[in-house]
Amino acid sequence: MKKLWKCQKCKREFEKKGQTHSCNLYPVSEHLKGKEKIAKPLYNELKEKIRENIGPFKVESLPCCIHFVSSYTFAAVYAMKDKIRIHFSLNKKLASSRLRSQQFSASRYMYELSIKDKKELDAELIGWLKLAYRLRRNR
Repeated sequence: MKKLWKCQKCKREFEKKGQTHSCNLYPVSEHLKGKEKIAKPLYNELKEKIRENIGPFKVESLPCCIHFVSSYTFAAVYAMKDKIRIHFSLNKKLASSRLRSQQFSASRYMYELSIKDKKELDAELIGWLKLAYRLRRNR
């Protein structure tokens, strides 16, 4: 695996030396504040399913969202009042009515989906996140 560059200010790690980023970290608890009924349990369940079924990762919480990071950010989670929204990118086109997608380049697609219920944290979603998790690890 490629050696990562570490920002001296915020200690976040990146593939590219001098990677543009925000050093403004933000507590996860603030993202989940007032969202204890739906978003917080969904977020915690998602984290657990990823650890059990995909592999180790760290959480980097920024003012915009919560990043799940292996050697790079493989998913971003947005805590809403009545759901969580998940973003991830892949190098291939997926066909699912659950996903909104946008093509960023010839080989990069950004996906977004909203989760309102635990049963939506299913094998299909974990499979997509596993692909995102492994995408750059295999380079």
